[in-house]
Amino acid sequence: MEGLEGTLALRVGSNVAWRVETSGSWLTATPHSGVGPRVVQLKASFSSEIQNQAEYSDSIRISGDVQATITVRLPLVKVVGAIADAGLASSAGGEQLGTRGLRSEAQLSPASARPVEILVKYRSDLRTVLLPQGSRVLSQDRISRLTKLETSNPQALLDRLRLDPSVEWAEINGTVSAQGEPTDQFYPQQWYLRSTGARFAYLQTYTTPITVAVVDTGVRYDHPDLAGRLWLPGEGAYDFVGDATPPQNPSDPYDPCGDPAPGAPGDNNPSDPCDLLSRTGGSHGTHVTGIIVAGSGTFTPPCPACSNSGIVGMAYNAPITVLPLRVLDSLGNGTFEDVALAIRYAAGLPVEKLGQLLQNPQPARIINLSLGAKLRDFPYAMCEAVADAVARGVLVVAAAGNYQNQSPGAMVYPAACPGAISVAATDQNHQAAYYSQQNSEVDIAAPGGNISQTGGGILSTTWNYTANQPNYTFYMGTSQATPQVAAALAMVLSSGRATNAEQAWNLLQSSLTDLGPPGRDDAYGNGLLNLPGAFGWTLPKGSFLMSFSGPSPRQVPVVNGLFETFLVPGRYQAVACRDDSGNSLCDHSEPKAEREVQVSGRNTLDLGMILVGP
Repeated sequence: MEGLEGTLALRVGSNVAWRVETSGSWLTATPHSGVGPRVVQLKASFSSEIQNQAEYSDSIRISGDVQATITVRLPLVKVVGAIADAGLASSAGGEQLGTRGLRSEAQLSPASARPVEILVKYRSDLRTVLLPQGSRVLSQDRISRLTKLETSNPQALLDRLRLDPSVEWAEINGTVSAQGEPTDQFYPQQWYLRSTGARFAYLQTYTTPITVAVVDTGVRYDHPDLAGRLWLPGEGAYDFVGDATPPQNPSDPYDPCGDPAPGAPGDNNPSDPCDLLSRTGGSHGTHVTGIIVAGSGTFTPPCPACSNSGIVGMAYNAPITVLPLRVLDSLGNGTFEDVALAIRYAAGLPVEKLGQLLQNPQPARIINLSLGAKLRDFPYAMCEAVADAVARGVLVVAAAGNYQNQSPGAMVYPAACPGAISVAATDQNHQAAYYSQQNSEVDIAAPGGNISQTGGGILSTTWNYTANQPNYTFYMGTSQATPQVAAALAMVLSSGRATNAEQAWNLLQSSLTDLGPPGRDDAYGNGLLNLPGAFGWTLPKGSFLMSFSGPSPRQVPVVNGLFETFLVPGRYQAVACRDDSGNSLCDHSEPKAEREVQVSGRNTLDLGMILVGP
């Protein structure tokens, strides 16, 4: 076979009956049976990435009036090349350029041979100071009585200076750097912060306070990882569901998981009282909230076995506060009416709940809706509320839905409401999650995880109702993807890179990483959330990536600037990039090079040196 298709001519008598059977999983033959001479069409199809090997082979068994076994060979073409940074390119040849940037420790000068700067504070007038031998004055500050010396033997100089009675103190002129990534205990397991480049959020300065409303099951105010990041009861937070009805017999125990009293308008305390779906790692609203604003750093552990640092939210270093609004009960269910009320209330519009007028003193700039219903009919109550919020300049971000494996393409609301931003989910391999809704309303994708993959869920703050203490649990769903988009929009507004909803959303869309077919598609919308591109962060230079899309798409490892692979013959789009964000994707903002490549023949195809830049 040359490429993915081939033919097999059966030259048999006109009355000879035959049947064709393939033994492998990658080869199919059409037709499967017949009488007389026929040309059978062969087709190769690979459900996953092809193996890195020179050839695929399979056998075809022919039975009936004629017996035969035929070997089918699909030769692959060896493709090699090199990648280098265009900023390092010069007149040197390709082979030299491929290794020029590499150096071993043996090539580095010994640390002791490098001149070192020493800062010295003297007790008296600098003009009377006798400088030690073996040092050179670089500068003197008479106001602070500070002298900067240079020496090739810093320890010996420090020892002499510290014995000098005219010296107040002496130290090496060390360096400081910008604060790096958090060190919270479970941060290494938050792979989704690497997928979106949110791990580099520390590079940005955020100044404008922003409120994000989380319309959900409520929140556990007593989770220490959320301390100081929530609007409290009496400050605008609200429970549209209401507390469980007290027992008729006062001597009976109170059940916080019970149904609320009918006809109650709710209350101003949206604490999540119970989770009947997960007793030991529950509170969906707390999980969503943690993805947005869980703090960084340590706190007093609430129990001997509890973490003292936990996770970090995407907006951990920004002045972003979550407004909890409870509309879902202990089974995770709520009404269209309460969702619509919460949306309008979050946006700062006055609402009425069972005769009680409510006005939110902390209007939200972003509303997160990690909830939804699969519907055939248009839900006017929720969609009109979304329209009212959007008209006030509020960004409404909603989960696209988790029904794709049951109801492919079905519409889920309020995500499908006009004006809402519909968020689909990806797994840790940047593939569309099997459950994530795919339809024409999907706008953007973000990591939603897959708990069947090792470490593949989205880790965030939860509550153990059995032990009555905080914990952390892996969830998966478009519910988990949605707060990442909400957090990103809030961060853009807080940083001042955008001043209104339209600017923030346009900025986010302009930097998305395209996944799937080129352009918008129903699985990923316009692409995967990419924060470095939205903020224009200057990242440390990453490693190179090489990928081919075509008859046998694959991503190829690049080692020391060189790559090698085997491809099925055909036409490919080759993309080389420098993966500065470290998410194993060629993001929109990363330097890259693209070219069309025709892969054919029996010899090795050498693509030569590919320069990526700037």
